[in-house]
Amino acid sequence: MKKMDEMERHIQMVAQVWAYRALMLALCVWTLFNCWESLARGAEYRPLPGLLTCAAAGVQGFGMLFLRQKMVEQDEEYREPNRFLRAVAVTILGAVILLWAGVWLAGLGA
Repeated sequence: MKKMDEMERHIQMVAQVWAYRALMLALCVWTLFNCWESLARGAEYRPLPGLLTCAAAGVQGFGMLFLRQKMVEQDEEYREPNRFLRAVAVTILGAVILLWAGVWLAGLGA
């Protein structure tokens, strides 16, 4: 297998960015269509596209934070707090609060 030069790597990276954006747009449209269909027509709500959208955005965001943290880990001049761990903690806390609120609101409706 031949080694890619910088131009080929750049072309591949730009193509991957376009593919990611197209996929995210398609997932967003699918999510909105499912929401509209369940609200307007009374169809059963299917959360899969919304969950996939959130998972893809989360992986991208957490990946960027993790890689940025790894790049400056050994640098003595550039010190910053560990944003990756902070983001993970805030995400877990937010999920727990949302789950608690959902269970609490479901208990009110029963």
